[in-house]
Amino acid sequence: MPDATPFARQWAGLVAQVRLLGTHAPRATLIEEEGMVAAVVPTVPTSSLMNVAVAVDPTAAPRRLDQLAARFTRGGAAKWGFWVDGEDERAAAIARRQGMVLDSRPAAMVARLDELQFEDAPARTAADLTTVGCVNDLAYGYAEPKLGPPIAALPTSVLGYSVQYLGETASVAIAHDVGADTAVWFVATLPHAQRNGLARLVLQRLLLDARERGQRTASLQASVAGRPLYERLGFETVGSLHLYEEQLA
Repeated sequence: MPDATPFARQWAGLVAQVRLLGTHAPRATLIEEEGMVAAVVPTVPTSSLMNVAVAVDPTAAPRRLDQLAARFTRGGAAKWGFWVDGEDERAAAIARRQGMVLDSRPAAMVARLDELQFEDAPARTAADLTTVGCVNDLAYGYAEPKLGPPIAALPTSVLGYSVQYLGETASVAIAHDVGADTAVWFVATLPHAQRNGLARLVLQRLLLDARERGQRTASLQASVAGRPLYERLGFETVGSLHLYEEQLA
């Protein structure tokens, strides 16, 4: 199993994200039962990132996934996702028995904020969460709002960061403190502005601000494409995550 403490910190951030989506996203339903937390977001019925469940304890065996799937169906989801520890074959087998298939394998990454190798970053440009959501939709090629409305509905405890490029907000991220860890979510850059170091600038400011608030670590889930950037900023891989998903009738 992964190094328990850093992995558990980033897992807690994932649980917090699901709770926030289930509480604040438009028309969402929050489910908390049997040691599981789930967000049903019918305004984006085909998104397994928004319609998603996770065990509160990453070492606990998931239970009653069939009943959970029924709740997603009744709530208006056409697809749902389920996060598991990438090294937990027991949880993966339970997901497969439910008929779920593996969708993605992001790395679990944590940065120790007292070990950052940089001290300077541009002053924070606060981004309203509507803008953060819009940039995410454009970055992922969605012509219509998909991630945007749920992101825009998150509470003010979620901090938006951005940088400008050619006069427009071009790169964004958000931060949410969970205990002594700052969870980093929804890092995105507009397609035409990519490869200009913009995400690095956003995250440098975000990480320095988190350290200034007294946070000890920052955590995120990284795609293969994003991992080199995060490593340069001081993030280390502490495990892996697997997102399973199921199409619903």
